[in-house]
Amino acid sequence: MAAMIGWVLLLCFGSGYLAAGISLVMTIVLMIVLDVVHPPAVSASLSFALRAHNETHLILFFLAIAVTATLVLLERITLWILPAYDRSS
Repeated sequence: MAAMIGWVLLLCFGSGYLAAGISLVMTIVLMIVLDVVHPPAVSASLSFALRAHNETHLILFFLAIAVTATLVLLERITLWILPAYDRSS
């Protein structure tokens, strides 16, 4: 799903940050709506949308790791905050 979103937006907008940003948001929204958790999916959409000929794959790899780490961190923070919020209700 995420790779297809990134690929379609690459075809529509070309390689760049516009396609990457839209694919990132669309993938996250679809994961929330469909109630699926797969942080590497966001990396897949970014890798397809940012497929530039003058950038190395190493940069995309580190970008994918950063996005995945950010999502894991957000999940852990959310899981830490939710029980405290639930007790106060």
